[in-house]
Amino acid sequence: MVFKMKNINIFEPTIFIETRKILTKSLNDNQISTHSETIINQFEANISKIDGSKKTIALNSGSTALFISMKALGIKENDLVIMPSYTFVATANAAVSNKAKPWFFDIEKNSITLDLDQVFNTLLKKTYKKGKFYYHKKTKQRVFAICPVYTLGFIPDLIKIKKISKKFNLKIVSDAACALGSKYQNKKIIKYSDAVCYSFNGNKSITSGGGGAVSTNNVNLAKKIQLLSTNYKTGNYFHSDLGFNLRITGIHAALGLGQIKNFKKIENIKSKIYHKYLSFIKKNNLNTFYPQKNTKHIQWLNFLILKNNIKKNILLKAKRNKINLNYFWMPMHLQPYLKKNLKESLSNTQFIWRKILVLPSSLHLSKREFDKTFKFLEKIKKY
Repeated sequence: MVFKMKNINIFEPTIFIETRKILTKSLNDNQISTHSETIINQFEANISKIDGSKKTIALNSGSTALFISMKALGIKENDLVIMPSYTFVATANAAVSNKAKPWFFDIEKNSITLDLDQVFNTLLKKTYKKGKFYYHKKTKQRVFAICPVYTLGFIPDLIKIKKISKKFNLKIVSDAACALGSKYQNKKIIKYSDAVCYSFNGNKSITSGGGGAVSTNNVNLAKKIQLLSTNYKTGNYFHSDLGFNLRITGIHAALGLGQIKNFKKIENIKSKIYHKYLSFIKKNNLNTFYPQKNTKHIQWLNFLILKNNIKKNILLKAKRNKINLNYFWMPMHLQPYLKKNLKESLSNTQFIWRKILVLPSSLHLSKREFDKTFKFLEKIKKY
């Protein structure tokens, strides 16, 4: 009998027995639509239990979560939103969709998160205060918010972000798409943001198939997001303002709830995968980024930093061996429709983005698959 090796995937959803039970019950109870408040409320309550927030609003995507958070916080046309260029496109799109403008900054040399010293020094040099707000000296645009990104689960210096926010009167909208459950200095990350946005897309540790959420400790902000995401309905077919239909469906919430119930199990498996790669990386003198001390880092995807830019032939060789590897995001300042936005020096971003090689990180990885992946990585470590 010939053993047929399946593809070793970067990620793939894991559906637990309990998840199937909750999904079945949701179908039997007809809890499948955006009006299925029972199952949606349960999903939201379980997210709040994990992240310590006063309120969570479940939505149809992480992109929606970012967009609606900025809108609810009062973003205006032409406002500036500080963010790293090295992020997923949803971060930039959240600003653009609100008719605002991204302002792109670098990542730190020894991490993959926003360079906060560059942000602080640039704001001191290039902005002026008028009334309560700060404005860009050259363009006269209001600097509205800072949007730190928890890239690959890594946590930025949240105390520095809080200080920058306080000095320059900025809202903090955290793109924590893959970082549910993270902690900074033993505190839940919700304590450092106006809004924390999650994604539950199919490639995340916790998935609802498609979906996202906003968590906040600001009850009034939560009410505003709730209204904006339900067509601003304030009475029976009565809509007080412009709103949108952005709520998660009951069937997606049921899938997410089933995953959340297995959150600890998922965390433990992800941690074991991370430490296996870490052991291999250290043994072979390879390079990666490491989480800050005193942080709880959710190991969503694992990666190597190669000495040189990733060559397509490496990815093709891996694919022929049924090992899925990939590079990570293309920075936002290189995207055609975003090139004209303000940007600072991006030397670290430019240097690193073509060198990050994302590794198989599925919960299903077997010893045989690890061994095969390690063997392939040993062959390419000269790169």
